[in-house]
Amino acid sequence: MKLTLKVWRQNGPNDKGKIVDYPVNDVSEDMSFLEMLDVLNEKLLGEGKDPVAFDHDCREGICGMCGIVINGRPHGPREATTT
Repeated sequence: MKLTLKVWRQNGPNDKGKIVDYPVNDVSEDMSFLEMLDVLNEKLLGEGKDPVAFDHDCREGICGMCGIVINGRPHGPREATTT
């Protein structure tokens, strides 16, 4: 599957930011959103670009670090599942 991720990029709290479109190929429907970000970051690093920074820890829906809001809604296929 091919997707385009629209990511807010900003170097620091006082810097101007912008939305950047990133095409991501070879995305499986079984991937979590965090796994898609991992695929994107591997691509960016391979191109010598800065990766997308995001908080995460256990990735099992236990600690809450991977809570993400996408299009204004908390993301996850079902309640109490990982992103």
